[in-house]
Amino acid sequence: MYNITAQRQIARRELKEGLDGNKSWHHQYKDSAYIYVGGLHEGLTEGDIVVVFSQFGEVVDCHLVRDRTTGKSKGFAFVCYDDQRSTVLAVDNMNGFSLLKRTMRVDHVDKYKAPKQFDENNLDENGDPKLIPYQASGAEGQGYQVYNVLESQKKIVASMDARKKHIEDRKAKEAPEDEDEAWARSFEENLQDIKEDEKERKRQKKLKKDKKELKRMKKEAKQLKKQAKKVKKEAKRKADDKVKKEVKKEPKKEPKKETKKAKSESSDDSDSESS
Repeated sequence: MYNITAQRQIARRELKEGLDGNKSWHHQYKDSAYIYVGGLHEGLTEGDIVVVFSQFGEVVDCHLVRDRTTGKSKGFAFVCYDDQRSTVLAVDNMNGFSLLKRTMRVDHVDKYKAPKQFDENNLDENGDPKLIPYQASGAEGQGYQVYNVLESQKKIVASMDARKKHIEDRKAKEAPEDEDEAWARSFEENLQDIKEDEKERKRQKKLKKDKKELKRMKKEAKQLKKQAKKVKKEAKRKADDKVKKEVKKEPKKEPKKETKKAKSESSDDSDSESS
Protein backbone atom coordinates (compact mmCIF):
# COMPACT_ATOMS: atom_id res chain seq x y z
CA MET A 1 0.00 0.00 0.00
CA TYR A 2 2.95 2.34 0.67
CA ASN A 3 4.27 1.88 -2.88
CA ILE A 4 0.80 2.51 -4.31
CA THR A 5 0.36 5.73 -2.33
CA ALA A 6 3.85 7.00 -3.16
CA GLN A 7 3.38 6.23 -6.86
CA ARG A 8 0.06 8.07 -6.92
CA GLN A 9 1.66 11.12 -5.32
CA ILE A 10 4.41 11.12 -7.96
CA ALA A 11 1.81 10.86 -10.75
CA ARG A 12 -0.20 13.77 -9.32
CA ARG A 13 2.93 15.88 -9.01
CA GLU A 14 3.97 15.16 -12.59
CA LEU A 15 0.48 16.01 -13.84
CA LYS A 16 0.46 19.25 -11.85
CA GLU A 17 3.90 20.39 -13.03
CA GLY A 18 3.44 19.09 -16.59
CA LEU A 19 6.48 16.81 -16.57
CA ASP A 20 6.87 14.50 -19.57
CA GLY A 21 9.54 12.89 -21.70
CA ASN A 22 12.86 12.28 -19.97
CA LYS A 23 11.69 14.39 -17.01
CA SER A 24 9.07 11.81 -16.08
CA TRP A 25 9.84 8.81 -13.88
CA HIS A 26 8.30 6.61 -16.61
CA HIS A 27 11.22 7.44 -18.92
CA GLN A 28 13.55 4.87 -17.35
CA TYR A 29 11.19 2.10 -18.56
CA LYS A 30 10.96 3.37 -22.16
CA ASP A 31 12.54 0.14 -23.51
CA SER A 32 10.06 -2.24 -21.81
CA ALA A 33 6.46 -2.78 -22.93
CA TYR A 34 5.66 -5.11 -20.02
CA ILE A 35 3.84 -4.19 -16.81
CA TYR A 36 3.35 -6.09 -13.58
CA VAL A 37 -0.20 -6.55 -12.29
CA GLY A 38 -0.57 -7.79 -8.70
CA GLY A 39 -3.40 -8.23 -6.24
CA LEU A 40 -5.63 -10.06 -8.71
CA HIS A 41 -8.62 -12.13 -7.67
CA GLU A 42 -7.98 -15.88 -8.01
CA GLY A 43 -11.06 -16.28 -10.21
CA LEU A 44 -9.80 -13.96 -12.97
CA THR A 45 -8.54 -15.52 -16.20
CA GLU A 46 -6.16 -14.27 -18.89
CA GLY A 47 -9.14 -13.09 -20.93
CA ASP A 48 -10.53 -11.07 -18.03
CA ILE A 49 -7.18 -9.34 -17.54
CA VAL A 50 -6.93 -8.52 -21.26
CA VAL A 51 -10.44 -7.06 -21.22
CA VAL A 52 -9.56 -4.76 -18.32
CA PHE A 53 -6.19 -3.56 -19.64
CA SER A 54 -6.96 -3.37 -23.38
CA GLN A 55 -8.59 0.02 -22.78
CA PHE A 56 -5.09 1.54 -22.78
CA GLY A 57 -3.80 -0.17 -25.93
CA GLU A 58 -3.50 -3.43 -27.84
CA VAL A 59 -2.40 -6.24 -25.54
CA VAL A 60 0.04 -8.61 -27.26
CA ASP A 61 0.91 -10.85 -24.31
CA CYS A 62 -0.72 -11.79 -21.01
CA HIS A 63 1.14 -14.20 -18.76
CA LEU A 64 -0.98 -15.05 -15.72
CA VAL A 65 1.28 -16.91 -13.30
CA ARG A 66 -0.32 -20.19 -12.17
CA ASP A 67 0.60 -23.00 -9.83
CA ARG A 68 2.24 -25.81 -11.81
CA THR A 69 0.46 -28.59 -9.93
CA THR A 70 -3.03 -27.17 -9.37
CA GLY A 71 -3.20 -24.67 -12.22
CA LYS A 72 -4.71 -22.03 -9.92
CA SER A 73 -3.83 -18.38 -10.32
CA LYS A 74 -1.21 -16.96 -7.96
CA GLY A 75 -2.79 -13.51 -8.10
CA PHE A 76 -0.32 -11.70 -10.36
CA ALA A 77 0.37 -11.42 -14.08
CA PHE A 78 2.58 -9.75 -16.68
CA VAL A 79 0.93 -7.80 -19.51
CA CYS A 80 2.67 -6.58 -22.66
CA TYR A 81 1.44 -3.83 -24.99
CA ASP A 82 2.03 -3.33 -28.69
CA ASP A 83 2.88 0.34 -27.95
CA GLN A 84 5.13 1.04 -24.96
CA ARG A 85 3.33 4.32 -24.29
CA SER A 86 0.29 2.30 -23.26
CA THR A 87 2.22 1.11 -20.20
CA VAL A 88 2.34 4.67 -18.87
CA LEU A 89 -1.44 4.99 -19.12
CA ALA A 90 -2.00 1.61 -17.50
CA VAL A 91 0.34 2.32 -14.57
CA ASP A 92 -1.03 5.80 -13.88
CA ASN A 93 -4.68 4.77 -14.09
CA MET A 94 -4.82 1.23 -12.72
CA ASN A 95 -2.31 1.35 -9.85
CA GLY A 96 -4.42 1.25 -6.68
CA PHE A 97 -7.61 0.45 -8.62
CA SER A 98 -10.07 -1.84 -6.80
CA LEU A 99 -11.22 -4.87 -8.82
CA LEU A 100 -13.50 -7.46 -7.19
CA LYS A 101 -12.73 -5.89 -3.78
CA ARG A 102 -8.99 -6.35 -4.35
CA THR A 103 -6.59 -3.41 -4.63
CA MET A 104 -4.35 -3.93 -7.65
CA ARG A 105 -0.70 -2.94 -7.81
CA VAL A 106 0.38 -2.01 -11.33
CA ASP A 107 3.98 -1.11 -12.09
CA HIS A 108 6.54 -1.13 -14.88
CA VAL A 109 8.77 -4.15 -15.51
CA ASP A 110 12.35 -3.23 -16.35
CA LYS A 111 13.48 -6.61 -17.72
CA TYR A 112 10.84 -9.25 -18.29
CA LYS A 113 11.94 -12.87 -17.95
CA ALA A 114 9.80 -15.10 -20.12
CA PRO A 115 8.61 -18.35 -18.47
CA LYS A 116 10.41 -21.50 -19.49
CA GLN A 117 8.42 -24.46 -20.79
CA PHE A 118 9.85 -27.84 -21.73
CA ASP A 119 8.54 -30.46 -24.13
CA GLU A 120 8.64 -33.78 -22.26
CA ASN A 121 7.99 -35.73 -25.46
CA ASN A 122 10.89 -34.15 -27.33
CA LEU A 123 14.29 -34.99 -25.77
CA ASP A 124 17.76 -33.80 -26.72
CA GLU A 125 20.92 -35.94 -27.08
CA ASN A 126 21.39 -35.93 -23.30
CA GLY A 127 17.88 -37.20 -22.68
CA ASP A 128 16.62 -33.85 -21.32
CA PRO A 129 13.36 -32.29 -22.54
CA LYS A 130 13.85 -29.51 -25.06
CA LEU A 131 12.97 -25.91 -24.26
CA ILE A 132 9.87 -24.66 -26.05
CA PRO A 133 10.45 -21.17 -27.54
CA TYR A 134 8.29 -18.58 -25.76
CA GLN A 135 5.54 -17.00 -27.86
CA ALA A 136 3.42 -14.04 -26.85
CA SER A 137 -0.15 -15.13 -26.21
CA GLY A 138 -1.88 -12.13 -27.72
CA ALA A 139 -5.29 -10.76 -26.83
CA GLU A 140 -7.11 -14.01 -27.67
CA GLY A 141 -4.49 -16.31 -26.18
CA GLN A 142 -3.37 -17.79 -29.53
CA GLY A 143 -0.38 -15.64 -30.41
CA TYR A 144 0.52 -12.10 -31.39
CA GLN A 145 -1.64 -10.76 -34.26
CA VAL A 146 -3.67 -13.99 -34.37
CA TYR A 147 -7.34 -12.98 -34.46
CA ASN A 148 -10.81 -14.53 -34.75
CA VAL A 149 -9.89 -17.65 -32.80
CA LEU A 150 -12.59 -17.52 -30.16
CA GLU A 151 -16.02 -18.86 -31.18
CA SER A 152 -17.75 -15.70 -30.00
CA GLN A 153 -15.42 -13.55 -32.08
CA LYS A 154 -15.93 -15.80 -35.11
CA LYS A 155 -19.70 -15.25 -34.94
CA ILE A 156 -19.26 -11.48 -34.71
CA VAL A 157 -16.92 -11.38 -37.71
CA ALA A 158 -19.20 -13.67 -39.75
CA SER A 159 -22.18 -11.43 -39.00
CA MET A 160 -20.24 -8.31 -40.03
CA ASP A 161 -19.06 -9.94 -43.27
CA ALA A 162 -22.62 -11.02 -44.14
CA ARG A 163 -23.93 -7.51 -43.57
CA LYS A 164 -21.15 -6.00 -45.67
CA LYS A 165 -21.86 -8.43 -48.52
CA HIS A 166 -25.59 -7.64 -48.34
CA ILE A 167 -24.92 -3.92 -48.65
CA GLU A 168 -22.57 -4.43 -51.60
CA ASP A 169 -25.11 -6.65 -53.39
CA ARG A 170 -27.88 -4.10 -52.89
CA LYS A 171 -25.70 -1.32 -54.31
CA ALA A 172 -24.83 -3.49 -57.31
CA LYS A 173 -28.51 -4.07 -58.10
CA GLU A 174 -29.34 -0.37 -58.04
CA ALA A 175 -29.15 1.48 -61.36
CA PRO A 176 -26.17 3.81 -61.69
CA GLU A 177 -27.12 7.46 -61.44
CA ASP A 178 -26.54 9.82 -64.36
CA GLU A 179 -24.82 13.20 -64.22
CA ASP A 180 -28.03 15.15 -63.50
CA GLU A 181 -28.94 12.86 -60.62
CA ALA A 182 -25.42 13.05 -59.23
CA TRP A 183 -25.52 16.87 -59.44
CA ALA A 184 -28.95 16.99 -57.75
CA ARG A 185 -27.77 14.66 -54.97
CA SER A 186 -24.62 16.72 -54.46
CA PHE A 187 -26.70 19.92 -54.39
CA GLU A 188 -29.04 18.46 -51.77
CA GLU A 189 -26.10 17.36 -49.64
CA ASN A 190 -24.49 20.80 -49.85
CA LEU A 191 -27.82 22.46 -49.05
CA GLN A 192 -28.23 20.22 -46.04
CA ASP A 193 -24.71 21.11 -44.88
CA ILE A 194 -25.52 24.83 -45.25
CA LYS A 195 -28.67 24.38 -43.18
CA GLU A 196 -26.75 22.54 -40.50
CA ASP A 197 -24.12 25.29 -40.42
CA GLU A 198 -26.83 27.93 -40.13
CA LYS A 199 -28.45 26.05 -37.24
CA GLU A 200 -25.08 25.80 -35.52
CA ARG A 201 -24.45 29.55 -35.94
CA LYS A 202 -27.87 30.36 -34.52
CA ARG A 203 -27.27 28.02 -31.62
CA GLN A 204 -23.90 29.60 -30.87
CA LYS A 205 -25.43 33.08 -31.12
CA LYS A 206 -28.26 32.14 -28.75
CA LEU A 207 -25.77 30.56 -26.36
CA LYS A 208 -23.67 33.71 -26.38
CA LYS A 209 -26.77 35.83 -25.74
CA ASP A 210 -27.87 33.59 -22.88
CA LYS A 211 -24.42 33.82 -21.31
CA LYS A 212 -24.53 37.60 -21.55
CA GLU A 213 -28.02 37.68 -20.00
CA LEU A 214 -26.91 35.36 -17.20
CA LYS A 215 -23.93 37.58 -16.50
CA ARG A 216 -26.21 40.65 -16.31
CA MET A 217 -28.62 38.87 -13.95
CA LYS A 218 -25.76 37.85 -11.69
CA LYS A 219 -24.56 41.43 -11.59
CA GLU A 220 -28.05 42.69 -10.70
CA ALA A 221 -28.41 40.04 -8.01
CA LYS A 222 -25.11 41.13 -6.55
CA GLN A 223 -26.24 44.77 -6.48
CA LEU A 224 -29.58 43.83 -4.87
CA LYS A 225 -27.79 41.80 -2.24
CA LYS A 226 -25.54 44.75 -1.53
CA GLN A 227 -28.52 47.12 -1.23
CA ALA A 228 -30.37 44.70 1.05
CA LYS A 229 -27.36 44.50 3.29
CA LYS A 230 -27.19 48.29 3.40
CA VAL A 231 -30.91 48.61 4.24
CA LYS A 232 -30.59 45.99 6.97
CA LYS A 233 -27.65 47.86 8.46
CA GLU A 234 -29.55 51.16 8.36
CA ALA A 235 -32.61 49.60 10.01
CA LYS A 236 -30.47 48.17 12.78
CA ARG A 237 -28.85 51.56 13.37
CA LYS A 238 -32.25 53.28 13.61
CA ALA A 239 -33.49 50.65 16.04
CA ASP A 240 -30.44 51.19 18.25
CA ASP A 241 -30.96 54.97 18.19
CA LYS A 242 -34.61 54.55 19.17
CA VAL A 243 -33.70 52.34 22.11
CA LYS A 244 -31.14 54.88 23.30
CA LYS A 245 -33.68 57.72 23.13
CA GLU A 246 -36.24 55.75 25.12
CA VAL A 247 -33.68 54.98 27.77
CA LYS A 248 -32.84 58.72 28.09
CA LYS A 249 -36.54 59.74 28.38
CA GLU A 250 -37.35 57.26 31.16
CA PRO A 251 -37.41 59.15 34.57
CA LYS A 252 -35.20 58.04 37.41
CA LYS A 253 -36.97 56.36 40.35
CA GLU A 254 -36.37 58.05 43.78
CA PRO A 255 -36.50 56.10 47.03
CA LYS A 256 -39.82 56.47 48.90
CA LYS A 257 -39.85 58.75 52.05
CA GLU A 258 -40.97 57.24 55.27
CA THR A 259 -44.28 58.48 56.55
CA LYS A 260 -44.83 59.85 60.08
CA LYS A 261 -46.79 56.75 60.99
CA ALA A 262 -43.97 54.46 59.93
CA LYS A 263 -41.48 56.56 61.89
CA SER A 264 -43.60 56.46 65.07
CA GLU A 265 -44.03 52.68 64.77
CA SER A 266 -40.31 52.19 64.38
CA SER A 267 -39.59 54.44 67.44
CA ASP A 268 -42.15 52.46 69.57
CA ASP A 269 -40.49 49.20 68.58
CA SER A 270 -37.07 50.52 69.61
CA ASP A 271 -38.43 51.72 73.00
CA SER A 272 -40.01 48.34 73.76
CA GLU A 273 -36.78 46.51 72.96
CA SER A 274 -34.75 48.84 75.28
CA SER A 275 -37.16 48.30 78.18
